[in-house]
Amino acid sequence: MGRTIPSFRIAEAQETAEWRSFRKALPKRDRVAFDDMLSSARLYTSASSAAVRTSRFEGMAMALVFHHYRVVARALGAISEIKREEDER
Repeated sequence: MGRTIPSFRIAEAQETAEWRSFRKALPKRDRVAFDDMLSSARLYTSASSAAVRTSRFEGMAMALVFHHYRVVARALGAISEIKREEDER
């Protein structure tokens, strides 16, 4: 039997292609940020694939949210560390 559902990597590439018109509508200065954002979803392709959601966008969206959460959490941790070091002086 053949596969009826494409691999998540293929589905992710298809989803990204479907957002091309949105990307083109963005100002040129924002397109790189949009590309970077979509690229960050690829960091969690294995996890998104394991989630087995009916919508490929759900897996990508969760990967994007999770990645951005991690970035913000690291930044807040660094800020807290800097403040703690300043308070110790």
